Amino acid sequence: MKEMIYQTVCPGCNIGCGLYVRENEEGTLAVDFMKSSSANLGKLCRFGMKLPYHYSKATSMVDGKEADIETAVKAASDKLKGAKNMAMLAVGATTNEEHLAFTKIADALGIVVNTGIGAYEEIPSECHSSISQGIPLDDIEKASRIALFIDPYVQYPLLVRRLLAAKKNGATIVSLACQDLNLADENVSVNPADYKTELGLDDNSMIITDVHPHTDPEQVKNLLNLALMTGAKIMFMKPFVDSTGVHLFGKTAGQMGLQEIMDGINDGSIKTLVTLNSDLLELMPNTDEAAKTLEKLDNLIVMTSRDSPVNEMANIVIATEPLYAKAGSFMNVEGQVLNNSGESTVGIDAMSTLSQNLGGEASDFQTIHNKMMESVLQKYTAPKYSELECKVMETAAPSEDGGNLVSVYNPFMWCDQTDDNDFVIVNMTMVDKLGLRKGGMISLTSDAGSVNMRYTVRDIPDGLILTMKKLPVITGNTTEVKAEAV
Repeated sequence: MKEMIYQTVCPGCNIGCGLYVRENEEGTLAVDFMKSSSANLGKLCRFGMKLPYHYSKATSMVDGKEADIETAVKAASDKLKGAKNMAMLAVGATTNEEHLAFTKIADALGIVVNTGIGAYEEIPSECHSSISQGIPLDDIEKASRIALFIDPYVQYPLLVRRLLAAKKNGATIVSLACQDLNLADENVSVNPADYKTELGLDDNSMIITDVHPHTDPEQVKNLLNLALMTGAKIMFMKPFVDSTGVHLFGKTAGQMGLQEIMDGINDGSIKTLVTLNSDLLELMPNTDEAAKTLEKLDNLIVMTSRDSPVNEMANIVIATEPLYAKAGSFMNVEGQVLNNSGESTVGIDAMSTLSQNLGGEASDFQTIHNKMMESVLQKYTAPKYSELECKVMETAAPSEDGGNLVSVYNPFMWCDQTDDNDFVIVNMTMVDKLGLRKGGMISLTSDAGSVNMRYTVRDIPDGLILTMKKLPVITGNTTEVKAEAV
């Protein structure tokens, strides 16, 4: 049976793990390892191994009826001409080239493309490059002390082998994650005001954290301050395959975070939303609440390479080729440009037509690719850590009213994929307090609803419940829930 083999990058996060996708004549997919990939050296995490379930092909639709892509593009053009109160969203889940083609549409409409990370709006612009910059993954292995503010096993699994290599080279690892990590030499809980004095960092150290659509801006400030005061390098992991690229090429002025976009829809200041490979039902903590908000839009226009949940709500779906088949490139967390072997330009061609229909510029793949590479070569001749350009910032005291259910965001949550870890995490103190039975369940109730979940017991701080899944009770990074034994 004839097969097409694509050399591509896993869309699960911004590490940029290289892999091969094999597609047979019937459209069945399989994933193969790529040992030559410098980012992952042939390894894949649980999400990467399940990629065939992620690549569900989209269908172009107009008002709930299947259509060809030309009809969908024309319908989108007609909707956008004269439309007011518009917003555009692209979080970085497609190629550099498609993102730049999408910005041509925004230019024609006189608006910006939002990347959905609200933390950038609350942090001085001179600090943005420090968050977006690339840093070689190899630098992790050279650090003498590493402060972890993420759970690498859950959120960015391919970091684990880098961290183990660092330990083999003599590094000590201190973890500030919500649950104790086996690879850490120290598992601690430290107030942000005491980071500098308690964590023992210096200019041979590294801070590893992340920035995503629901990141607390105050924590970003605290960690940038920590890097500035100690001389430690800081690496911001990112959740989407081209998160680094969209922030390098995007316009920072006028950006809105995901919550700000949803607030705008709710108050009527946003009536038309155009998205590129960015499903707000997947991206927001509470899917049901997000759906209620999106129903308030006059126009929801979705450009996408996969059949994600929001497609059923959209007025217009412009379906492009699968991510692995696209001509184009991605920029990973290191600042490395990673090329796709696909040759299809269906998405770029559709965006070019849409831009022209709105009085804007045409886009062809080669011109956009050349422009992208020229910009990259000026700023990234090779990934190398740059000294921080920002200054120490004032920060607010930690909030005292955080909830007890903590969401640990990971690729399965961002992409609405089934995860075998269908449980929440509690500690033994909570088991005893609630009278939880072996094999029983825990009931969680918040203002958003109730759910019964299986549970597992681990070493986590008293009073907390951790979830690595999207639950109908979730309202944000932390949610106040009532817990009872079932």
